[in-house]
Amino acid sequence: MRHSSQRTSCALALTLLLAGCLQAQEASPYELLGESTQAAIWIPDAQEMVDGWERTELARLASDKEVAPFFEEKRKEIENRLMEAGWRLNIKPDDLEGFVTGQLLLGWSASPRVEAPAVDEEEAKDAPPKFKPQYWLQLVADIDRDAAKNKQLLEKIDTQLKQQKAEKARLEHNGIDVIKYILPRRPGGYIKPTSFVAIHEGKLLAADNEDGIKDLIDRLTGKATSPTLLNDHDFAESRKLAKISGEAHLEFFVRPLGFARVIRSIAGRNSKSGADMLVALENQGFTGIRAVSGEVIFGGKDLDVEYKGFVFADKPLEKSAKLLDFPNKALTSVPSFVGENIASYLSSNWNASEAFWAAEGLVDELAGAADFFKELIEALKSDPSGPQIDVRASLPLFTNDIIAITDAKEGEADVDSRRNMMAFKLKDPAKIAETLNNAMKKEPDARLVDFDGHVIWEKNPEQPEFEGFPGEDFPSDFGDDFGSDFGGQPAGQAPEANQWLNSWAITVYGDYLMFGSHTEIIKEAIVRSRSVEQSPLLGNAEYQRTLAAIDEFHGAAPKCSWRVLLPKQAYRIQYELFRQGKLSQSESMLSSILDRLVQEDEEQEIKEQKIQGDGLPTFSKIEGYLQPGGFSVRTENAGWSFGGMSLSKNWDKKKAPEAILGQATIETARPSQVTEATTR
Repeated sequence: MRHSSQRTSCALALTLLLAGCLQAQEASPYELLGESTQAAIWIPDAQEMVDGWERTELARLASDKEVAPFFEEKRKEIENRLMEAGWRLNIKPDDLEGFVTGQLLLGWSASPRVEAPAVDEEEAKDAPPKFKPQYWLQLVADIDRDAAKNKQLLEKIDTQLKQQKAEKARLEHNGIDVIKYILPRRPGGYIKPTSFVAIHEGKLLAADNEDGIKDLIDRLTGKATSPTLLNDHDFAESRKLAKISGEAHLEFFVRPLGFARVIRSIAGRNSKSGADMLVALENQGFTGIRAVSGEVIFGGKDLDVEYKGFVFADKPLEKSAKLLDFPNKALTSVPSFVGENIASYLSSNWNASEAFWAAEGLVDELAGAADFFKELIEALKSDPSGPQIDVRASLPLFTNDIIAITDAKEGEADVDSRRNMMAFKLKDPAKIAETLNNAMKKEPDARLVDFDGHVIWEKNPEQPEFEGFPGEDFPSDFGDDFGSDFGGQPAGQAPEANQWLNSWAITVYGDYLMFGSHTEIIKEAIVRSRSVEQSPLLGNAEYQRTLAAIDEFHGAAPKCSWRVLLPKQAYRIQYELFRQGKLSQSESMLSSILDRLVQEDEEQEIKEQKIQGDGLPTFSKIEGYLQPGGFSVRTENAGWSFGGMSLSKNWDKKKAPEAILGQATIETARPSQVTEATTR
């Protein structure tokens, strides 16, 4: 009996111990964030994430002896710019290096109060409410409980903030000491930025305003009375639908419109147009997009980077949000006009014939006029000086299949090397070709190109205007200012600066309406479709590897959208232009983003590359680090699931070709006689 009693006591003790451990494990970091959190990032173990990242090819690229000095220099430059642009904690990653021992949590929250107290009331009392903080940014990081080491951390933060001429003060909340830093007001700012830092029970706490740091302390000490993010319905449901594994290096949560408001508040700017885009989106049903949750893994066996998640939505969506109608019918076939050496290939399906009309409310609200959308549609059809396109009759002639490709011209990189084309699959190519020709005859700066018996229309402000079909007179009823009512450039004015697409080409060929950034990309597509039975892309090993990975890691079920990215083609032009200091001249999205990161507001109109890349090696020396990647999206009952990846060199190359070629569907784009004749 005695031995039995001892075993029972030991078992009971072990059970209680395990129960205690399990209870500790169930404690969630999200309990430290309130239900007003609009976005959150959680890194369960910072060192594990760093270790995973260092196993990726991109990390190896950053460590390359010819690249590392550049990355180190520019990383600090961009870091400083981000601090100025809205990272109001004023704590840099360098400050935490060597001190973080476990998790790291970031949260962006909408402040419960419309106006937070300003540091300098006299300077800020006349500030418009939109410029007063309506958000807070919070950080929690696991650190040692060693007092000496924590002192070093605080001294490191203190040193870099004093370099920014910060004033220092102290306060106390719930018995915990808080250091308050008051920084000089930035140009154009209405209040002085603040940072609050505290350490309690092995955790570094930081926030960019007093309410934020007090909220963290209250939750950490169990004295908060308001609900936590953990119990928020949208948070919990989106994570369940995303099937969060709990084993990723990084987790994320976003309320799209709420986070957009936080970011705009941080930037201190309102919408530049008369209409407020965020208000319009809210009014038009886009609040039905409740939340996005997901996770990221670095340095896996087969994938360098893997991410997956779920967009949780209240379905059916209402009002203009019905635009987001994407059936799981994206084409798995590849048209024969698609070449092998493309940079990216995207296939999507949008229920345009029905969803397009949901745009009415949004367009009317942004235009500030009731029935603007209806009048525009009617004008497109009936205005004698307009294109006379019957949108209602034309939309059913499309299949809803959309293909987008990007490529790069062979040879030396220049600002005109990167090319794009979208192709819309048609049910009645002859009818669409007739509509297109009639509309383009009336388009200013349009020119007809006869390419081996096929009509291509191109528009370029530097080209002569349309000269007419052979045997036709030039239409005489053009208004000089045609286009101004439809978003075009009024006569006598130069094209706006920073246009991303000020010239283009369009045609109907085979079963597709093709719209390209360059006439040449359409010409090459026509030549290819006439000369081959199937797309050469199907034989591209990198394409095959990526498509196999998409199906393996996100499922082979039908999708509403999928994309393959081939980085050796995708990044060559941008990289070489960056080295030459010409990236800004390319008018690409990437160059615009880089400009905003590193240029001051008053510099934004200056087309000069701020970060110089002349110290980088040629592309041929770094392309071996670049691995293909892709993503796919699937429409679900409660929203959309998504997944994407960048492959590692370890991905099984042997099984990919058989997997893809066994499933590949060949689609040609050779025109019928009636289509060819009609497009002339």
